[in-house]
Amino acid sequence: MLKPKLLFYLTQSQKITRKEQTMKKTKRILMTIPLLIAAVFFMSSANLPAGNVQAASKGTYRAILQAYKRNDYRKVQRLSKTLPKNANEKCARKLNSKYRKAAKKVTGKMRKWRGMENYIPGIHWYAFSDINKNGKPELIVKYGGVETDCSIWVYEYKGGKYKKAKGAIYDTWHPTLHNYTSGNGLVLQERPISEYDCEIVTLVTLSKGRIKGKTVRERYLSSRKQRTTMPCKIKTYTP
Repeated sequence: MLKPKLLFYLTQSQKITRKEQTMKKTKRILMTIPLLIAAVFFMSSANLPAGNVQAASKGTYRAILQAYKRNDYRKVQRLSKTLPKNANEKCARKLNSKYRKAAKKVTGKMRKWRGMENYIPGIHWYAFSDINKNGKPELIVKYGGVETDCSIWVYEYKGGKYKKAKGAIYDTWHPTLHNYTSGNGLVLQERPISEYDCEIVTLVTLSKGRIKGKTVRERYLSSRKQRTTMPCKIKTYTP
C-alpha cells in the first residue's frame, strides 16, 4: 500500500501530465487555426469569378501600360500573368438578347469581307466590351479592305439601338482587342506584318459619344521572342 505522501506526489504528477497534454493539444489547435483560415481564403480566391479578380486588380492594367511605355517589358510580362488571359466581362459574357438583336441590325447591313480578292471593303469581325464602364457593352466593328486600311468603329447602346460613336481608329494592322480593367478604355494591340517585326499598343477611350486613341508605344523588335501579349483578350465574332 502506497504511503499517503507518495500517493499525493503521484496524483499531482498525473495532474501535471494531463495539464501538459491539454496545453499541447490547445497549442496545436491554435497553430492549426491560422492555416485553416489561410486555406479557406486561398480556395475562395481561386474560385472567384474572373470579373471579381479583375476588380481586385483594378490598377494592374494601368501599371502594365506604364511599364510598356517605359520599355520595361519584363515587368509587362510579369504583371500580365496576374490578370486573366481572356476577358471575362459580365455584361459581355452573359450578353442580353437585346444587345445581340441590336447588334445584328447594324452588322447585318454591312457587306461581309471576302478576303483579299478585289480589295472590296467589308466587315471583318465584331465584338462586345464595356469600354466606358457604364454597365452596357459597346459594339466594336473592324471594317475595311486590306489590313492597311481597316478601321475600328464603336457603337453605343442608346434607346434600344446601337448608335455609332464619333471618331474611329484608322489604318489598323491585325489588331486584337483587350479589356482595360483600370477604367474607361479598351486596349488595342497591333502587329503589322512587314520586313521589320513591330508592335503597337493603343489605349482607346470613349467619352461623350466620341472615341479617341492614344498610342502608348510603337516599337520595333529584333526578334519575335521580344513580343508581348496583352491580357484580357476580347472574343471576336465573324458575321
